[in-house]
Amino acid sequence: MLMEQTLILIKPDAIEKRLTGIILSRFEALGLEIAGAKVVCATEELLREHYANLQGSPFLDGVLKFMLGEYNHLPDHRIHAFVLRGENAVARVRAALGATNPEKADPWTLRGQFGCIKNGVMQNAVHASGTPEEAQREINLWFKPEEVLK
Repeated sequence: MLMEQTLILIKPDAIEKRLTGIILSRFEALGLEIAGAKVVCATEELLREHYANLQGSPFLDGVLKFMLGEYNHLPDHRIHAFVLRGENAVARVRAALGATNPEKADPWTLRGQFGCIKNGVMQNAVHASGTPEEAQREINLWFKPEEVLK
């Protein structure tokens, strides 16, 4: 098995519903370890860099508005960012999350249980890196090297 790190972002919808602890406990139950944690007031610049793969996509503006908290009642742009590590962490986290669209996610997955589509906006609770390479790029965006346990 391959030891990996991956990034998860607890999104504004899950923060507003106070689901961070429940979500983290699911990952810890899989044997994954928290190697980095912080609360970030996301900027549009950071989010544009994070979602660079959506550049030119019709979804980008909606994703930015959602991640900047325009669809919830948080007083700021809070996102809970975590680095998880463990054997095959990327694939295991993605499996626990379920499909990106919460209406298509299996009901026992995090997105199936906690995600929804509200007023036409997909609220899927958690972002997770899709590949080990993407994980390293995203971890470097959200964390300084000294903020992540080796």
